[in-house]
Amino acid sequence: MSLKKISVDFYFDYSCPWTYLGFRRLIQTATRTASDIIWKPINLEIMREILDKPKPITTEYQKNYRKKDLQDWARYCTVVINQMENIDHRVSITASRGVAHAADNGLIKEYSEEVFKAFFSDSKDISDKKVLLEISEKIGLNGKLEDSLDDDSLDLLIEQNSKELAKRGGYGSPTMFVENQMFFGNDRMNLVEFAIGQASGRVLVIPGQHNT
Repeated sequence: MSLKKISVDFYFDYSCPWTYLGFRRLIQTATRTASDIIWKPINLEIMREILDKPKPITTEYQKNYRKKDLQDWARYCTVVINQMENIDHRVSITASRGVAHAADNGLIKEYSEEVFKAFFSDSKDISDKKVLLEISEKIGLNGKLEDSLDDDSLDLLIEQNSKELAKRGGYGSPTMFVENQMFFGNDRMNLVEFAIGQASGRVLVIPGQHNT
């Protein structure tokens, strides 16, 4: 039986802590299943405008539990997350301009890891071009990254991706599509992996799957 190569559409915003966790786990999933990731940067502030979505009202109990839940997941995924609240998601737009250039040079995983780490672990300003150029130098991403960071016409691609996600029924980050199946959230990676197995014709046994 021939096996089908699967791609996962990954809609993501660098300023979302849950996306940092989802990114880490999606990389592992793609590696295990020999799948490709199609990188689609979005912006959550733009998504909110597209969907006319009000900011959620949460109680102190919910806020306290979300903090605990996020740190539980951070420890599970072995990442440090210090930046959690009152995030202006437009802070990620400049970093997102560099996505295509990093992908074209085969360094999108490294670039994304360092952008997430800079923002959430090191509390750096990822809208600062200097911070992003330091990341570029660290990972050996040379060439025209600086041109991309200065090119605000690339914001149109971020807006187009955000509109595309809304049209497909999505509303947040991280969102993954395996063919036409949508999965939202860091905690859906087992389902993403299972869907990859179904779509590719592979038999995958994943954690928590006991009915094989």
